[in-house]
Amino acid sequence: MRDELSRQWHDEGYIVVRALVDGARCARLLVLCENILAQWREQNPETGTAGGGVDATVMRHLNHPGYFSRENAQDKRDLLHLVADAKVLDICRAILLEEPLFRCTSLFMNPQEKSLDGNWHRDSQFHCPDEEDEKRFIAAGGDGGGSVQLQIALAPSDDVEVVPASHRRWDTEAEYAIRRGDGQQRSRANNMPGALRVELEPGDAVAFNPCGLHRGRYHADKLRRTLMLTYTKTSAPHFDYFSDQPWFLTSGYLDGLDAATRAFFVRFIEQYKENWLEENA
Repeated sequence: MRDELSRQWHDEGYIVVRALVDGARCARLLVLCENILAQWREQNPETGTAGGGVDATVMRHLNHPGYFSRENAQDKRDLLHLVADAKVLDICRAILLEEPLFRCTSLFMNPQEKSLDGNWHRDSQFHCPDEEDEKRFIAAGGDGGGSVQLQIALAPSDDVEVVPASHRRWDTEAEYAIRRGDGQQRSRANNMPGALRVELEPGDAVAFNPCGLHRGRYHADKLRRTLMLTYTKTSAPHFDYFSDQPWFLTSGYLDGLDAATRAFFVRFIEQYKENWLEENA
């Protein structure tokens, strides 16, 4: 399976894994995430203020200890066990071709009031604002920054759209007209040539190369609950808001985890401990 996933990732720039998470576990994760989301909307423990607004579509750091009391400590363990699950990490190895290093947990949700079809983009356009630089980056085989964003549907979803194999080449004339033309005024167009809408059932997972053409869709009248687990290559760590998680140094944070999960997060701690201590000194 790993070889097939590696081939599809290289050739098509995306993979879909059906039933990565079984039904019972998926149902438990949905309840867990709903509880965290409700708390975040009331008060984000990172800021002490309400998280997002009625039209927020993503939250980060579901594993923050502020979401878990002594009574629901098992929820935190269940979430961390998923992040370090052997099947999940095998998918990451197939994509990264080396050991994955944890980076972040996120939850995508539907807005509560205003629906929105996302804008077509390549993440490379944000890293390379100069168009010629972006062309060179794509031509060199942009690897998506050496990271994996694995999205696991907790409710049925077809809100991710990709253009297969677009990570390996520059835009066609029609693609460019939508993505960059006219000051990106058409970037939310619904007629992107070759677009594939990825249909997921609860427990299914998708990952795509963010340097390929892609977008998300966010509709107020359609439930979206997608848990995203992000990893980087161990050889290419990156310290920023996503990996800045000093609560891992809190006494007892890893209590109750199995040996393999604990070891996985110990590597994460060892990689970023000095950054956390310096950042929060």
